[in-house]
Amino acid sequence: MRTLLWLSGPLLCLPLLFGPAPAAAQAEQPDAEDDQAIDEPSIDQHAMDVLNRMADTLAQAKGFRVTIRSNYDVVQDTGEKIEFGERRTVTLNRPDALRVESQQSDGTQRQVTFDGKALTVFDPGQKVYGQLDRPGSVDDAVRYLVQELQIRLPLALLLVTTLPAELDQRIQALDYVERDTLTPVPTDHVAGQTEDVDFQVWVAADGTPLPQRITITYKNDDGEPQYRADLTDWTLNPDLSAEQLAFHPPEGTQRIPFLVRVRKAAGGQPGAQDKPERSGSAEEAPK
Repeated sequence: MRTLLWLSGPLLCLPLLFGPAPAAAQAEQPDAEDDQAIDEPSIDQHAMDVLNRMADTLAQAKGFRVTIRSNYDVVQDTGEKIEFGERRTVTLNRPDALRVESQQSDGTQRQVTFDGKALTVFDPGQKVYGQLDRPGSVDDAVRYLVQELQIRLPLALLLVTTLPAELDQRIQALDYVERDTLTPVPTDHVAGQTEDVDFQVWVAADGTPLPQRITITYKNDDGEPQYRADLTDWTLNPDLSAEQLAFHPPEGTQRIPFLVRVRKAAGGQPGAQDKPERSGSAEEAPK
């Protein structure tokens, strides 16, 4: 029986940071009397400054390495929330090298590598890998995964150089919560909203303004599931070459085809990716 590697495997099935960008508003403008009765969302400037410093630091860095320990809710048919976890090491070397090594709470391991020419997904447990030709930058690869293949990449916005502009476009409300002294390092805690999610970010208050913790609540989904991540062991601009991050198949590893399945939209045209769902599985993250 021929083996196929799903591109939508566990490593890639976690949510985007802060959800999709909101569509242009089409609703009619409320009249002046109605407007007075509505509490307009606001953006606290101090909180925005905290996020902007973080975003500029990540976007302007030549690269970074970080460990992400995350957990997320999967809402069952009964309404019960089951929590699954993952540990991920992300190493980025701009403009064209990325490696993401992941281990799920059930022990499943997966690695994604991008070398400026191809995207590779490696399953060390099964000793197989799949590869797609995709020349370009890390920004190009992330957009291809998310926009073209409809794949969810964990905290994807942290990887792209357009992070400051993306935050400015998506955030609808933002508040400064407090200076948190109980985190491993003192952090500025901010909380905000987009069209689809509520989010909180804890950013190091002293030294380099790097994110230490992120939570996302999917307020429009049944059960309002959450995604929670602690980001540790940060290294900015590690002394690594693209060749060091490139994928080299271990001995005894077999290359196999990707299976990327798409739905047929109206008129028989390909639509959004149709991936298998396993209720209660670590492969199924909040949507």
